[in-house]
Amino acid sequence: MKIDSLSSLELQPPAAPALAPYASFLGMREGEVDGERRYFLDFREEHVGNPLIRTFHGGILASFGELVAALHLARERGDTVLPECATLTFDYLRPAFAGTLMAIPNIVRAGRRITTVSVQFRHEGKLVCIGRFLFPVGEQKR
Repeated sequence: MKIDSLSSLELQPPAAPALAPYASFLGMREGEVDGERRYFLDFREEHVGNPLIRTFHGGILASFGELVAALHLARERGDTVLPECATLTFDYLRPAFAGTLMAIPNIVRAGRRITTVSVQFRHEGKLVCIGRFLFPVGEQKR
């Protein structure tokens, strides 16, 4: 699906109460694309990283990615509380210019203690960055 056909999607704010204030600040939305859950972020002036070329700030991208990863993992596990991220790694591949970003989450590995979630960020179909998030999910025995 091309990003310019977003206007035909019915996008909603995320349905997790704990997410509502920050997701609302970011302007995060979610919807179905080709039968898969996707998350969207529209550029706002509060998101600007470089005002000369109007790009998203890297911190906004990382925050958006962490929310997407946590929400995706909680839904997949059937949890009612969002998991806390222990570590995140971001690869910024190209500038994320003003517009709508689409985040595509994927559980890379679900272990007994740690689950890794990867989130791809696309702008107009181009991959702009990838985030990897590690979540402790089980009791660690000492």
